[in-house]
Amino acid sequence: MIIKLLRRDSEYYVYINGSVIKVDGLRPIDYLLIALAYGLGVRYIDKYGGNEYIINCEIVDDELRCKARCSGHEDRCFVYRLLIRGGLSLSCLSQS
Repeated sequence: MIIKLLRRDSEYYVYINGSVIKVDGLRPIDYLLIALAYGLGVRYIDKYGGNEYIINCEIVDDELRCKARCSGHEDRCFVYRLLIRGGLSLSCLSQS
């Protein structure tokens, strides 16, 4: 999967899987939390029904602390697993 960040004039856009998302007004952590809420929320709503899922998060020092109702299927959410297990690997490429 290739994700491309572009700046046009003074605005930023992310291209991912053929979709374009304008990056505007949110912090990078907000997008991560959107992904977490979606990944956990879909499983919760599928299991218990309803139309909404609420996750309450705060940043305390270098920690992200969240409270939410759980479905028991949190480990199926890739974003959740990355956050709790620290599964990010980044190889920095040289500039050419």
